[in-house]
Amino acid sequence: MKWRYGEISISKSCSNCGTPARIHISGGKGGNLCFACYNKQMAKQVGIVVPHNIPERLSFNDNNGKICEFDIEFIIFANGKSLIATEVGVTNRKAKVWGGLDDDFDEMLDTLKKRIKRELLVKYMRPDGLFADNKVVGYIEYNQERGAHDIIIDGKPYTWAMLEQNISTFEGYKIKIEFAGIEEELD
Repeated sequence: MKWRYGEISISKSCSNCGTPARIHISGGKGGNLCFACYNKQMAKQVGIVVPHNIPERLSFNDNNGKICEFDIEFIIFANGKSLIATEVGVTNRKAKVWGGLDDDFDEMLDTLKKRIKRELLVKYMRPDGLFADNKVVGYIEYNQERGAHDIIIDGKPYTWAMLEQNISTFEGYKIKIEFAGIEEELD
């Protein structure tokens, strides 16, 4: 069975329940599935139970008291399961937790909540667009409108040209570039 995870497509609905599909499975009993139907199918195949308490959205206050909401996605894979939080609104912060098939869902959810709270407390960029300190953590995301990749820092997209302005102030300094999955912590 081959599957592809993607963005919500209005033109494609779940083959089982009719809600917007997020996953396409080809071969065998292929089709388009929403996460709920996909997870039921995968849970049956790997012999686990889909948690009953999966939140659709979580809300947190940032360090300025602003309420930030995150959509929550739970996905079961053949070798594990993941929880992904994606901020709703102007900024686009993300947090993810990966666990084994036997890992406790409530512990994974608690870990995800802690990561979101930490993400909301730390600011790597100043309001003027310059680095707040000598360290920046973000993630890479493709921007379809520009046809190029952005670096998402503090939930806001930056182009490489915008970051070059920051980097040029450190001419003569050493630089360390480190890559990790979004579910991993960087020191």
